[in-house]
Amino acid sequence: MNIIPLTRNAAYQKFSVTLNNHQLVFYLSWLTRYGYFVVDIINIDNSPMALGRALHVGVNLLADLNTDIGKIVLEGETPTISNLGIKNQLKWYPI
Repeated sequence: MNIIPLTRNAAYQKFSVTLNNHQLVFYLSWLTRYGYFVVDIINIDNSPMALGRALHVGVNLLADLNTDIGKIVLEGETPTISNLGIKNQLKWYPI
């Protein structure tokens, strides 16, 4: 298990991580109207892996995708702009 670092107080953020030999770019966007973050995960070659996935506690962002990466799950409290990465953690579990 590895922790993917998240930045608090940012309604939009972009970062890259390497998971199981896959370099991925994450885009997180806060949806003010609905009160949650959505996540886009893009391969380094710009091909989309997952688009518009809601970032909710206990939900695997890679569920139902045919990948050998494993699973990526947010654990802790429901994320907000002010508590993201502080009262919750995005964790990667390899296969």
